[in-house]
Amino acid sequence: MSLDVSRLNVLLFDVLGTVVDERGSLLAATREAVGEGGDELATAWLDRLNALVAETDDYRPMDELNLEALRHAAGTSGASLDEAALTALAEEGLRPKPWPDAAPGVGALADRFTVVALSNSTVRSLAEITRRGGLRWALALSSEQVGAYKPDPAVYQRALELLRVEPDQALMVASHSWDLRAAAKLGIATAYITRDGEDDDPAEPDEFDLHAETIAELAGQLL
Repeated sequence: MSLDVSRLNVLLFDVLGTVVDERGSLLAATREAVGEGGDELATAWLDRLNALVAETDDYRPMDELNLEALRHAAGTSGASLDEAALTALAEEGLRPKPWPDAAPGVGALADRFTVVALSNSTVRSLAEITRRGGLRWALALSSEQVGAYKPDPAVYQRALELLRVEPDQALMVASHSWDLRAAAKLGIATAYITRDGEDDDPAEPDEFDLHAETIAELAGQLL
């Protein structure tokens, strides 16, 4: 491993997909809400949400985009949900459950490093995810506080500024290669976590500093 771990002070964790099982949680929620057809609704919902985040020039909060994406997905998939049911389902979608290894892995790393969430989720959603998952963040930072979504470099840069660390003192941990590429352009070290269903395997040109199957495995590499 070429990464100088002794230089690291801060670990920046992506949350959606990396720490929490966003896709699996949406599937469970839609299956409960509509039964047969829940899988189609969840897929359309998440695809539309990701598209809205990518297309948004003027920042709009994730809560707003999430409900808009669900309304669109319900219309295209033919799911029969009234406005109250849509709102309730959208709220549940903002609180995905952590992967089983997340809390113990983050907890182990928190004994040695300053572990920080750096997410496109809103502050409100991060607070609920943290509470429900028992996650030992030193701090939870939201792109909402910057007014831009990752992979906008302003999000990563603001985290470095707030924490008063140099890029080579930080490690970005994510299950999305686009997230890690953006961090690496600023000189931040990178760790790729493999997650089922994320469908974002590193491409050939990607050379991340670390690669682990779980956060617990990452902790073993760093500690």
